[in-house]
Amino acid sequence: MPRVLSGPGPRRLDARIIGPLRIQRGDAVLGYGELGGPKPRQILELLLLNLGAPVSKDRLIDILWAGQAPPEALPTLESYVSVLRRHLQPGMGKDGPLRTVSGGYMLDRSLVDLDLDRFETLVRRAESAVPRRAIVLLQEALGLASAPLLGDELLPSWAEGERTRHAARVFHARILAAESALAVGRTRLAAAWAREAVSDDPLSEQAWTALVLGLEQGGQPTEALRAYEQCRRTMDREMGCAPGPVLRSIYARLLESTANTAMPVSASTPDSQKIRVMTINRHRTFSELLAVALDREPDMLSVGTADSAQSGVDLVRELAPDVVIVDNLLRDDDGMAAALSIRAAAPRTRIVMLAPTPGVQRQAAAAGIYALLPQDGSLAMLLNAVRRKTSDVQGR
Repeated sequence: MPRVLSGPGPRRLDARIIGPLRIQRGDAVLGYGELGGPKPRQILELLLLNLGAPVSKDRLIDILWAGQAPPEALPTLESYVSVLRRHLQPGMGKDGPLRTVSGGYMLDRSLVDLDLDRFETLVRRAESAVPRRAIVLLQEALGLASAPLLGDELLPSWAEGERTRHAARVFHARILAAESALAVGRTRLAAAWAREAVSDDPLSEQAWTALVLGLEQGGQPTEALRAYEQCRRTMDREMGCAPGPVLRSIYARLLESTANTAMPVSASTPDSQKIRVMTINRHRTFSELLAVALDREPDMLSVGTADSAQSGVDLVRELAPDVVIVDNLLRDDDGMAAALSIRAAAPRTRIVMLAPTPGVQRQAAAAGIYALLPQDGSLAMLLNAVRRKTSDVQGR
């Protein structure tokens, strides 16, 4: 009876395309520069994006050469695939994950573990799961999606299109996660996911709604009101519209609940006597953290934030704060010009400027700035500057 020789079967590949491309075959790890060059690498990425489905040679040629293929494109493509096979399945020829099919190529799904495929599977399962189970699935999915898709491919337009589609799926997963967390009362987790969704798309009313609800249900009505106000300003500035009826109804509920609650931090300092402080800074996270710190002071109240000179001046006119803390560099202007506009709009408002450039004291005095502080200074230094001579501006 003839002997049957059997060798090891095709090895599975562990592939990651969320973030930098990384392929692991057994103990061997193949990175960005170890797959035969840019075009073989891009062929692999395109096949991974279509895992388990054939991709025709014509389509690969059209994408790789952006519709301007040279006459020798077909044999060049086939040579690139040969290079890929040598890296992915050495010594196995065509008997491995990278298969030749009629008119094209395909990666065998049964031989490839792909992070993107895992992400999509988890999100689909979460979409039909009860909230508690959905949270578990989405935590794993969003853990996989911690970086942009195809992080190595910065130039090809096809890669940007795929990144955009994937980013939309990640955003959807964050919204679904926040809403699932709200459904089971995990408000802190809901607010965290909603903040990430707002960062992804600051114009998404669905994301803002999840954030405001998470803060409200988590017992933070002041923070919820601040989030609503930020949403309102963003939508007005970017789209010229106001939040929709759902958010407005939540806002009305928040106003009613805070009006019926004893809010002053100190009984001896009612809100009407606190130092009303506004922040204008291009870094939103800084503004939000500073607002929280100000509200913890018994004699201070954060009344609003802005991230540009124009929106800041408009808000000063609306709120008439006692003190404005302004960065020296804003999204649309420098802080000195913003200070001049603030003084013109509200002469009695005092201005604290952060991170001034050297030698601007004379300009600062002309602009009506009464305190120049380093941006990396302590919070205590900033609070002392806010308190200094505030009695002069409170006698309105």
